Amino acid sequence: MPKHGEALTAAFESRDLGRPIDLMDARVVWRGVIDDNQQDDHDDAAGEHDQGPPLCTDRDQVRGILERFLARGATGNPVVLAEVGDTVVVDPRPEPQLPFPLHQAFTFRHDRIVLIQDYPDRVSALADVGL
Repeated sequence: MPKHGEALTAAFESRDLGRPIDLMDARVVWRGVIDDNQQDDHDDAAGEHDQGPPLCTDRDQVRGILERFLARGATGNPVVLAEVGDTVVVDPRPEPQLPFPLHQAFTFRHDRIVLIQDYPDRVSALADVGL
């Protein structure tokens, strides 16, 4: 039974940044690559599995990126697309829309998010979890 997807959905729908942050392990890693259209702005990074350096290596760094995103007046309407094992694939649906496509996979261990992996599109995100 999908449980991590339900926890993420509830956290996203709360519209309280603390809720998804509370799901994260203290040493969560957020991985991605800088999009070719960006100029080293890690706030707007997208990437593929096993490419590029970590954008964040702990929960406080993730919080900082998300706080800066929200401070610019941006928001999102994340939608859980699939849950396979301990990984949940999400379409973040940021507003305003980013200048590049973005999907993410959240990997859980012991009910905590340990990895956020960015993908350039839905197909590669779903393929990486075997769908």
